[in-house]
Amino acid sequence: MHIPVFTHATRKAIGRWALYLAIFSFIAHLLLHLFRSYIPGGMEAALLKDPISAIYTPFSILLVYEAYLMIYYLRRSTTIYIAKQYEVISLILIRGLFKDMAALDLKIATWSSQHNLEFAADIILVVLAFYLVYWFYRLSGTYKYADFEAMEQKEIGPRLKQFIQAKNYLSLILFVVFVILGFQSFFTWIVPTFQHIEQANMVAVNAIFFEQFYNFLIISDVIILLLSFLYSDNFPVIIRNSSFVISTIMLKLSFTAEGLLSQILILLGIGFGVLMLHVHNKYKALS
Repeated sequence: MHIPVFTHATRKAIGRWALYLAIFSFIAHLLLHLFRSYIPGGMEAALLKDPISAIYTPFSILLVYEAYLMIYYLRRSTTIYIAKQYEVISLILIRGLFKDMAALDLKIATWSSQHNLEFAADIILVVLAFYLVYWFYRLSGTYKYADFEAMEQKEIGPRLKQFIQAKNYLSLILFVVFVILGFQSFFTWIVPTFQHIEQANMVAVNAIFFEQFYNFLIISDVIILLLSFLYSDNFPVIIRNSSFVISTIMLKLSFTAEGLLSQILILLGIGFGVLMLHVHNKYKALS
């Protein structure tokens, strides 16, 4: 099934324009910071207080592009699709570090302030999450996308081709949801921000777009799981796909949780997926 928005050329074009937009937004954010004293409420806006905060804006655009890649790879491989979910969470954590750095309390000699402790905790969380994503790729063997796709295509039987076609339709539906949510989230954030720029906050982007988008990812994960029952009775594969659903739910819950609980849910979500993939591989070794 040929879908124009999921061709290799389209993916490269979207990636290129996302990079151009990220560079433009970074420069625009820096200019807003430099001229914030001339903007009503600009001096009180958290988004404009520090030039480091400007890095937050292009990262947000690149994160949306990563969300598109999630949908793009869903058609090709459920495992790569889950890996992309973990990449998005890791990038969200990296983006959060820029917010934390802008809020660091540098006027005290210790790390006793709440902002400093949060920054230290987030640094550790990013390292652990990145390491878990590395192990997920290593266990799945999906890092070389072209080789992995060729291997999967070789293994696909006549019945599984229907499963792939079903994922194509699901990907297209997710893409439509992605576009609608993207525009809705942009206007939901940008209009109030310019009306009351002193209340502009960097944290709101996650709650506006990614929290809602992960709701649809959970639904798509469940649909993939149910469809897999029609085309395969392989116990390890069913358990692995079920584990991926649980992993996605934990990642989604991390958006609404706060503080240490949010960090624990992220590590549990990615760690659970990695561990269950490892057990799945052990089952494959038995055959």
